[in-house]
Amino acid sequence: MQLGLIHMGQRLKQILKQRKIKIVDFARMAGFTNQIAHYHLRKSDMKRSTLERFCTLIGISSDEFYNWNNKVVPKAGKGQVPTIAHHGQRFTELIEEKGLNKSKLARRLDMSRRTMYNLFDKAVFDPLELETITKALEITETAFLHPNAVEDNRIADSEEMLALREKYYKLLEEYNQLLKQHNALKETMDTFKKDIVQLRKQVRSKKV
Repeated sequence: MQLGLIHMGQRLKQILKQRKIKIVDFARMAGFTNQIAHYHLRKSDMKRSTLERFCTLIGISSDEFYNWNNKVVPKAGKGQVPTIAHHGQRFTELIEEKGLNKSKLARRLDMSRRTMYNLFDKAVFDPLELETITKALEITETAFLHPNAVEDNRIADSEEMLALREKYYKLLEEYNQLLKQHNALKETMDTFKKDIVQLRKQVRSKKV
């Protein structure tokens, strides 16, 4: 199909409506304001890179976008996770699936447990939150937003790799603790040496 025959913005708006994605939610996922979202929906054309990014966010390919009116929109089957899920619930599910310790995960996210728990109730993460969380979970944004998508083998982790990483983090914590103890002992030894030197000076002065 010739690209010029499609009003890109109207097609995107149509797809969002059929997939029951509110424009305000789409704007949050894309990381811009509602006004910018409506600006894109009014445009008759857009860059291919922009289109591909939007398609990734809503869980379709660019080919599906161009042929949307010729395809049947599939419904989520029984037991399937919808393409666009509640982000907070998806976050909770992934933590449980990976068997992650929430305290350690909060430290990895560089936030308090209370702040992390607040994310569990949030329907849509902003781009920075999504990037931070997917990095901490060691998955792609596509895998987070589209549970049924096939993971890139370079990114996907086996259970063995996850176990090794958890072991690494534990050993790193133990190493840091031992390093602190070593530094404390070193300071104590330095103090003892100074005290001994001072005592020797006092003994010598008394002999004189």
